Amino acid sequence: MAWAYVKDGVVIDRFRVDPYTIFYPEYAQNFIEAPDDVDHYWTFDGTTWSPPAIDPNQLPLQIRAQRNQLLQASDWTQATDVPNAFKNKWVAYRQALRDVPQQQGFPNDVVWPIPPQ
Repeated sequence: MAWAYVKDGVVIDRFRVDPYTIFYPEYAQNFIEAPDDVDHYWTFDGTTWSPPAIDPNQLPLQIRAQRNQLLQASDWTQATDVPNAFKNKWVAYRQALRDVPQQQGFPNDVVWPIPPQ
């Protein structure tokens, strides 16, 4: 079960935990129970949940933004105080992220690299 905060018919925020356990009641009451696949930018008309319409001109930018977030989230793995053995595990993953725009089928068919364990 997911919970969505909907403003003007658009999902602004989403959680998989009951909002009453993490927010004060006045804010939590703004969340609506939603199907698990509902995510940011979906729309809700009071009855039906719909995925966002994808503008084909914006898709490459959205994919690159997602790639940049994944790179940023793994920046810490390359810090000077991280052991080389650990750091080296992440080098190929980070390069694969940088190469996402060069994949055949980009931006419609992206294969995301899997981070090392």
